[in-house]
Amino acid sequence: MINKVFFPATFITQAAAAAVNHRLGRFVLYQPIMGQTPRMLEHLSETYAIELRHPVIGKEAFLLELCRAYSSWGNLHQKDALRLNRLAGGGFYNQDFAAEIKTEVLKNKKGVESENDKKVDPLVNARMFLQLAQEFDRSESEIRENLEKADHASRQLFEQLRGEGLASGDFSASGEVDDACAVMTESRLAAWSLLAKNDTAPPDVFITDSRAVINTVVERFPSIIRMKTISAAGDPVSAASELAGSFQSIADAPWSDAGKSAKRFSYLAPPAEDGFVLEAYGIPEISSAKVLESFTGFPESESPFGTGPRHAFFCLVTKAV
Repeated sequence: MINKVFFPATFITQAAAAAVNHRLGRFVLYQPIMGQTPRMLEHLSETYAIELRHPVIGKEAFLLELCRAYSSWGNLHQKDALRLNRLAGGGFYNQDFAAEIKTEVLKNKKGVESENDKKVDPLVNARMFLQLAQEFDRSESEIRENLEKADHASRQLFEQLRGEGLASGDFSASGEVDDACAVMTESRLAAWSLLAKNDTAPPDVFITDSRAVINTVVERFPSIIRMKTISAAGDPVSAASELAGSFQSIADAPWSDAGKSAKRFSYLAPPAEDGFVLEAYGIPEISSAKVLESFTGFPESESPFGTGPRHAFFCLVTKAV
């Protein structure tokens, strides 16, 4: 069974989740804090589209208070994006950063912080960042959805006034494909990777809907190759099954042999009816653990993974521009 994990966001829109599920089947979505999953994501889990997973559990009350206090402080001083930037700017395991957050956010809050909480815990900082980023992403998604609905309504009214039929298709207020992870990409990768290193198994396939994330991965790992691009326009189940078989067959084989066949998978494809395409990438002779190590800066020896794929694989499911 291939372990397919969405990264580095902990929130995904319904449209993107449906597109990923349609092409790759059920996939894992990490959650930073227990009990704070948006209802929409819980519904997707109930319908078996995604698997919600909490790699790290504990200090939930402290983290919630920390998030609330930091949000309240940030609302008075900074906009959401700037607040997130300040939160991650010093690094998730930086002594000065941790001390600054505790001092500025929890100032005058008695009974919130224990002696243990004063110690630097990169996971606490990373989980806090991911939770705030999730709230930011959900809010931005709701705003975009409302704008698109308003834009659709105005177009419909305009067409009715002109006595013409409404053109079919999706309407976007901005006219551009949105990419939430284009905001603070490196910080998102670092925080998510800290969470992933505490999962019981390494990802076999990293899945994202962010072009910015893939671009960052390409810059970090120049040896990466594009394996395949599919639209799911014909038989999506068959295409996804073929792709999964490709991952499975070359996961542990020497790339000198497997890479040759992987390169032959590559071709361009038009978007499917839902407007999404899937691009698959492979990084030869670099394991999932090595990928996480690169983004967190922590040595691989600290990884709990005993086994994992020999090569790292990535899937980008995104709307065609």
